[in-house]
Order: sequence, then C-alpha cells, then structure tokens
Amino acid sequence: MVLLDTNIIIGYIRKDVSCPPERFISIITVGELKAFSIKSKWGAEKRLRLNKYLQTLQVLDIDEKISDIYAEIDAFSQGLHPEKKLTISSRNMGKNDLWIAATAYFFDIPLQTTDNDFDHLTEFGLKLDKASL
Repeated sequence: MVLLDTNIIIGYIRKDVSCPPERFISIITVGELKAFSIKSKWGAEKRLRLNKYLQTLQVLDIDEKISDIYAEIDAFSQGLHPEKKLTISSRNMGKNDLWIAATAYFFDIPLQTTDNDFDHLTEFGLKLDKASL
C-alpha cells in the first residue's frame, strides 16, 4: 500500500500504463490532477484515462486530525516545530504537498513520488518511496 503523489499518476497517464494495485491518492491529488489536465489542455483521450485512474484508486479524504499533522509538518519544514528539529535549512513546501504528506503520515503509508520535495520529511517520520518513471 502506498499513497501516490500527483507526479506518479501523471507519469502513468502519459505512458498509458496501468496503475499497480493497492494504491491510494489524496483528495488533494484529485484536484491537482483535474487542474493539471485543464491547464495542460489534455485532449479527450488523456482525460478519459485520468477518469479511469480516478475510478480505480481509493481516494483518502482530509479531516481535522490530518489538519493537525499538516500544521506540524509545516512548522517542522520551517524549522519552527517545538519538539522535532529539522537538521537542514528550512524548506518552503507547497500547500498541496503539505496536505499530501500529512495524509500519508496520518495513514502510516509510504508516499510514492518522483521528486525531492518531501525528502526532508523522513526526519519527521514520513515514509517515502522514491520512484522513477
């Protein structure tokens, strides 16, 4: 079981490959994917593939408990967490990335991504699964 970052789904759609089983996405990723498809002017075929992916993945919603973790991760990334100390310089994370990381952390599942935006969060306790597409 893993939570897929938005870039993983985009890679699957571009390559027209199936998504492995037992994959989850955050509701935030759903919004990012829909916005990306509009801004990238995807045609009908790619939008259809996106909709098929969204039907096969389990979507994890956010709630107040996840918002508490969001706040902690944001403070940690800025080097301002009162208990967990960041050992590198502070990081400005995108708000959607914060929600996605908080979701993976809350459900205690690895976050699969192709980028380095979440690397510092392994110090916080986030499980990362780095992938290449």
